[in-house]
Amino acid sequence: MKGRALLLLAILVALVPAPAAAQEPVAIVIDGPTAIAPSSIHAYAVTVTGGPGAENGTFEIHAILQGANVAGADPVVDRIFSNREGKFTVNVTAPEAEGTIQLYVRARSFEGGRNETTERRLQIEVARPVELRATIRNTAPTAALNVTVYFYVDNALVGNATVARIDAGAQTDVNITYIPVGLAAGRHTVRIWADLDRDGQADPGELVDQDFFYMNAPSNVPAILGTITVFLVAVLVFVLLAIRRQRRQGG
Repeated sequence: MKGRALLLLAILVALVPAPAAAQEPVAIVIDGPTAIAPSSIHAYAVTVTGGPGAENGTFEIHAILQGANVAGADPVVDRIFSNREGKFTVNVTAPEAEGTIQLYVRARSFEGGRNETTERRLQIEVARPVELRATIRNTAPTAALNVTVYFYVDNALVGNATVARIDAGAQTDVNITYIPVGLAAGRHTVRIWADLDRDGQADPGELVDQDFFYMNAPSNVPAILGTITVFLVAVLVFVLLAIRRQRRQGG
């Protein structure tokens, strides 16, 4: 009798379904630049997960730009997307004026009669781009290869560009463009150096030049730094050759 009771209990346990895994709450991830130039166009990836839609349901988003001045921007009315994957692309056109805007996304995850919503905001700074320019001249008797030129503003790295080859006695122009978010009006120092041995370190002798520019208050005219002429003097090339010689001897 006891054995039959245990068998019956085992059958009942087998018939009881295992508890379903807890449903993840609906969530939004927005991926895209947080600093852009006025009137520029950028694609933002929006991913929605969780909620009833994750169980063979549907995801839907409403996307819109918000801010004090969104003239010329898009979208400024709700743009609606829906699909089963929860992956969306929202093309954003920045406003004509500088300032701070937000990409507001409201998401709905639903399946059958079940429905769950959430929202998220991504803050975006709109600012006129600053262009930093340098003319690199090689006065050495040998060619310089794969020279990476780094640009710093107020000791902060803002970008770099690599020149494949600068022949002996030749010169080339190097420039980068960046969005000066948080850069106050006034004088700012720009430092440029060339990484001759490509080790990512500012070794002695590799510092190229330093100058400054003035950042105007927000306006409709891009701030542009005048061309800085920089000389890769022969001693720098000799330093590079010495480094290579030491590595060969060490090997």
